[in-house]
Amino acid sequence: CALLEEADKYKLEGNAHFKAGDLRRALGNYHKVFCYVNGLQVPGEKKESEHSGMVGMVGGNAAQVPADKVQAVKVLKQSTHLNMAACYLKQEQYHKCMDACTKALAAAEPSSKAYFRRGQAHLAIRNLDEAKEDLDEALRLEPGNAAIKQELARLRQAFAQHDAKEKKKFARMFSKMEKEDQSSTAPAEPAAAAAAGAEGSGGDTSGAAAAPGGGEAAP
Repeated sequence: CALLEEADKYKLEGNAHFKAGDLRRALGNYHKVFCYVNGLQVPGEKKESEHSGMVGMVGGNAAQVPADKVQAVKVLKQSTHLNMAACYLKQEQYHKCMDACTKALAAAEPSSKAYFRRGQAHLAIRNLDEAKEDLDEALRLEPGNAAIKQELARLRQAFAQHDAKEKKKFARMFSKMEKEDQSSTAPAEPAAAAAAGAEGSGGDTSGAAAAPGGGEAAP
């Protein structure tokens, strides 16, 4: 299939730019991949709207993919989305990275790389619960992957830091509440002391015992 061959060529060029550190040109090539594969209709698959306006440049209406090329198209779409996610991750465009990973997961079979990179993006913007879901799934798909385990260790540290911040926040809140309670009761203390002094000056030895009662009766 000529369209598939052209798309694969652009992907390889994009990989070369990625390795050279030229992320902008890499992304440009990866976008061109979809200008070609979006002109290929996989049976039972909805055509992606992204880049659909470019399809006319490379062949007009979508062409039916031969049965023996279906898996190749799916793999090409998924791997290209994953490569785009890697670019976005390096550019710190975390929401675009997550979107590319989600598209990669929809393109073919579950991929540990898709869950891993989406988990990394979630962790970067402190979506800790979402990061845990994705990284746990990545590790389930690839239990021996050291990079995933390392990222999970970073996630545990982030959870610990989050918990520590929450404890400090609540400690400050309760301290403020205690100070407010103390300030609201402070004016009553001089009145209670004055009442106790007045009873003591009258020579009544029971004045000390009556002090609490005098305090309660003070206006």
